[in-house]
Amino acid sequence: MKKNSNLSSTKLPKSIKAYIRHLEQVRSDFVANVSHELRTPLTVIQGYLETLIKSERYDKKVLQKIFIQMYQHSVRMADIIEDLLLLSHLESDDHFTDEKNMISVSDILTTLCIDAKSISGNKLHHITLKTEPTLFLSGSESELRSLFSNIIVNAIKYTPSKGDILIQWYGDHLGRGIFKVTDTGIGIAREDMPRVTERFYRVDKARSRERGGTGLGLAIVKHVLLRHDGELYIESVLDKGSTFTCVFPASRIVIK
Repeated sequence: MKKNSNLSSTKLPKSIKAYIRHLEQVRSDFVANVSHELRTPLTVIQGYLETLIKSERYDKKVLQKIFIQMYQHSVRMADIIEDLLLLSHLESDDHFTDEKNMISVSDILTTLCIDAKSISGNKLHHITLKTEPTLFLSGSESELRSLFSNIIVNAIKYTPSKGDILIQWYGDHLGRGIFKVTDTGIGIAREDMPRVTERFYRVDKARSRERGGTGLGLAIVKHVLLRHDGELYIESVLDKGSTFTCVFPASRIVIK
């Protein structure tokens, strides 16, 4: 029987096959990571609930400890879901934003800096803010606030007690807007740099989970920058610190 000569035309080129396999692997990894991140706090909550159901009495201190733990893990799950929804929102093709609004980056960073000092708490970081108040950025305020917040909070999480964190917003000689955060934190290894903006990618899984977070912050940063025509640059040295720089084009910058 003669083979159908049209069959060969349905075969995909190797490059396309490789790309499809890559997409399938990304999807598989994503599902696995989401499942793992949600399973851990859910397992803790279920364990406590089973203990409470089986036990007839508990003293007040024991109950308080259990409820605090359950609350903390439920908040973690809520944060993960909220960040996943935000990522979906940012990736949606039919998503419209108020990108033509002129945003006072200086005002946003001033508020976030106050929040940062509160988050730092007893770690007593030295947080310095330097901005150009007359430099405005055209974009979505909510998305940009999320971008700035994620990078600043990351610096706090990965910088040891009494470390230095410098937050900057300024214009360069090309008229571009520069948002930069420099810390004296644990740093990032060179081999990890290309993957730090992937969803749930953690440079050190054990240490990262101890510091909290959803593992989605830099993925959100990447997508917000794409929507605002910006670029992300990362410089880092292990055990010495990192610098995250977001560059916004001159077309989005206005001086008032």
